[in-house]
Amino acid sequence: MSNVISSARPYAKALYAKAKKDNRIAAVLLWLEPMALVVVDKTVAGLLSDPRVGAEKIIDACIPALGDKVVASDKNFLHLLAENKRMALLPAILALYQQLQLAQLNKVAVEVISSKPLTEAQSLALQKTLEQKHRGPVDLSYRVDSSLLGGLVLRCGDMVIDGSIKSQLHQLSQSINEYA
Repeated sequence: MSNVISSARPYAKALYAKAKKDNRIAAVLLWLEPMALVVVDKTVAGLLSDPRVGAEKIIDACIPALGDKVVASDKNFLHLLAENKRMALLPAILALYQQLQLAQLNKVAVEVISSKPLTEAQSLALQKTLEQKHRGPVDLSYRVDSSLLGGLVLRCGDMVIDGSIKSQLHQLSQSINEYA
């Protein structure tokens, strides 16, 4: 995963810098989000790796559907990704681009993964705690993963805080195996 992030980072930074310069930060998200979804589709992913089809043809097919949201520099960016066989990086580029956007606002994005949906009170308390720790605004997104059994996993960029019961049981199991 970190290899994907490392590969995507220069593209995300360049895209964000160009969007900022052109005052198009939000406008870029209007085409970047759908393109990131398109490339993770199994059918499209298969076509991207097919030398008979190629990413260039897929981009050319997608751009009209995006309408006037895409300007020449956006098309050039997509074609650059296609030429370098980096279209699969679009979801990571999107995530990094959004992090850059939040950082501009001194805001951090935190993904909260829990075993069941949090109550409104729990969400508000977590938001308040994280904003105090960060000393600024925090943008929370939530995901449920029942395999965690309980507790929370927090992801902020490359940092992960795993307070799940599943993780604690795994650590306990490893400790027991070391002494056995």
